[in-house]
Amino acid sequence: MDLSIVILHHGSPEEVSENLAALALAILPEKTEVLVVNNGEIGANKKVEFAGSKKFELNFFEIENQGYPQGNNFGLKIARGKFLCILNPDVIVQKNAFKNLIEYLNQHPLVGIVAPRLVYPTGKIQDNYRVFPRILDLIMKRTQPKIFKGRMRRYLMWDKDPKESDAVDWLTGAFQIITRKCWNTIGPNDERFFLFMSDVDICRLAWENGFEVHFVGNAEGLHNESRLSGGGVIDIFKKKVLRIHLKDAVKYYLKYFRRGLPKKCPSRN
Repeated sequence: MDLSIVILHHGSPEEVSENLAALALAILPEKTEVLVVNNGEIGANKKVEFAGSKKFELNFFEIENQGYPQGNNFGLKIARGKFLCILNPDVIVQKNAFKNLIEYLNQHPLVGIVAPRLVYPTGKIQDNYRVFPRILDLIMKRTQPKIFKGRMRRYLMWDKDPKESDAVDWLTGAFQIITRKCWNTIGPNDERFFLFMSDVDICRLAWENGFEVHFVGNAEGLHNESRLSGGGVIDIFKKKVLRIHLKDAVKYYLKYFRRGLPKKCPSRN
């Protein structure tokens, strides 16, 4: 198997239907499998409207919700591909996205993780490439990002050209491709996290183990994302998702307490 695509959703069959329809139009390796994993409403996979495609094998799974990392681990554990993709259901891949990402990995053998440019429905480009966060970066981004523009400019890499391919510290987990060699070294996802920080963690482990993480500017996906963790200071006490983000962030910083950044990651050099 050349490529395995894991689509984890929490009871959102409409998004999965659109996602699969886009995959059916994309340029994919000859041997591709798609594993749709539902950890939300029981039976949601049966509501997915998709007639199938000759371009890929398609299998559906229903599991108990034990978190985002655990759900992706379920799919990745049974995935057979040389390349492994984590793809959120709210991402619509463009025709050449997989072709360009896999070509990039084949041309850059030191790279273990790649992600494409993600674009919101408004046309705004998402900041899905970032510098490893300090605790204040996360707090400021979730509460008052407009006040701390200087810090956000560094953390969210506002000065980077989103059409250029570059090594970056980490990539958000909405759409990533990981080489089998890299995953066998750094995986599985740390299931101590529930919803956030596993993408930061995986990229950090990649750098620590000699693999590079690159943003690829000539590949693109449309991301119809609703910001789960956005909000002000008051919202931290009101929104369950924000509290989960805070708990996951604490777990991340405790995991790397007194450990310096990976020697070869861009922000250190």
